[in-house]
Amino acid sequence: MACKKQVPKLPIKAPQTTQVSEQEENPCGLEADCERVITADELRKSYFFGIRIIDQQGNEMEDDTINFYIDGAQEELEQELNLKFIRDRIVDKRDFRIDDYRNWGFIKMNYPIHIPIRLEGFVNDVRQITYPIEWVTTGGSSAQRGKSIYSRNVSLVPTTNSSRSGSVVYSGITPHLGFFGNRQIPNYWEFEYCTGWLCKEIPKDIKNAVGKMAAIAIFHNLGDLILGAGIANFSLGLDGFSQSIGTTSSATSAGYGSRILGYQKDLELALPRLKAYYSDINFTVC
Repeated sequence: MACKKQVPKLPIKAPQTTQVSEQEENPCGLEADCERVITADELRKSYFFGIRIIDQQGNEMEDDTINFYIDGAQEELEQELNLKFIRDRIVDKRDFRIDDYRNWGFIKMNYPIHIPIRLEGFVNDVRQITYPIEWVTTGGSSAQRGKSIYSRNVSLVPTTNSSRSGSVVYSGITPHLGFFGNRQIPNYWEFEYCTGWLCKEIPKDIKNAVGKMAAIAIFHNLGDLILGAGIANFSLGLDGFSQSIGTTSSATSAGYGSRILGYQKDLELALPRLKAYYSDINFTVC
């Protein structure tokens, strides 16, 4: 009878995994539960104090409807100020200009830069160069009125403190030499960065403007629900007794016209100040 030779079992090595820090996975610190600068409850408490948002049957306006008006106001003001209010991860495409590159690689982005993530150069869809993020400088932040202000400008300043061993990675023609003698390459730069605020950091003047813009739209609807659309007076008579109810509603006036006009005047004064403070190079963290 032949004896079976036992082969010793080798220990199975577990696959090595590279741990990625939370900062690398989520450099922007995004908050999944934050979708808008002001909630429906905050809007009711701050801009409808003492006024119930109900129809003639006593039904409350749903949060989804209020959020629709908040989202519309928020998007309108973001476009007006050229900002992202809620923290977001942005990829900007910019042209390469040789004169700007010779001046420390100056590039101007769409939005204020809170955290730079990646800077690469492309010719069409072919990646040509990758810069270490340590070379990217945005001027940091400066304090104004107790707030930190961030710039939209990017410059390239070489440093020996790069954590990457390869530093700059080239592939093909380098931008130092231009591209077939041209001084400009369309959509060359691709820059990824974080912009906007975390929910707890959103400035109060931004929240106030969005709240008033959303409230104006809701007040227009509420005015039609007092007695009905276009009805200014209601009278009831019985056996010599009569009762009359008059409102500020009419075919051309809203039932809450005074509140609407007040908010509109506030916005007329506030918007020029917001544009002057936020719309160019400013980004603020409270």
